[in-house]
Amino acid sequence: MKATSPKALRRASRSQHVVPGTSASTQPPALSELTTDLLRQLLEQSDNPMVRAGLRRAAAEAESLAWLTSVPLLVLPTLLDEKAREARLYVYRQAGLREVTRDWLSLAE
Repeated sequence: MKATSPKALRRASRSQHVVPGTSASTQPPALSELTTDLLRQLLEQSDNPMVRAGLRRAAAEAESLAWLTSVPLLVLPTLLDEKAREARLYVYRQAGLREVTRDWLSLAE
């Protein structure tokens, strides 16, 4: 069995994510630019640093998932919207849990 070099593996994995009809050099900037623009709009809606961090993670995850589809530019906005909603919900749920925990700890003192 022939061993595959790490360089060959990187080259092979890069070529798998190119959408048919586009070249690898033209696709990533468009997707990255769209992600950046959509993220900027989402970040303008919140001053909470925890929410903003969650939105950044959501944008990275949505972009990664969009790459797995045949039309990443088309699905990215919807994916990011869903991921942003989940991120906000998670942050607010965690804040509520911290508050309840703080109340319990103050009663135990």
